[in-house]
Amino acid sequence: MATKPTRFQQQACDHLAEALALIVEGARLDGRGDFDTEDLAAIADRLAKASSAFAHDEIVARALERRCRSLGLRSGTSDLLMLVESETRPLETLLLSDEEFKGHVERLDEELGEV
Repeated sequence: MATKPTRFQQQACDHLAEALALIVEGARLDGRGDFDTEDLAAIADRLAKASSAFAHDEIVARALERRCRSLGLRSGTSDLLMLVESETRPLETLLLSDEEFKGHVERLDEELGEV
């Protein structure tokens, strides 16, 4: 039986998600580095090893939630990105520029509107 994560474990997960988001933002802002999806996946995997209570996907989901909030997107957008299958995996969306990220979300919204 799994136990509910402690307040400190929740806080740790938030910090790991923030670290992931900041690393990606730094790579995006620099724009000339050699940082790619494989590098990002390796970092996310390493961060997940630092948590006993949260897996890779939860850390990615929280990083996406931070990004969505920072871009002023509606609540639940990060859940949409995590749940809907698309060509771009949720982790990889963190590498998109702000405009590409918003465009990706808009395309997913349009696709879901057609369903």
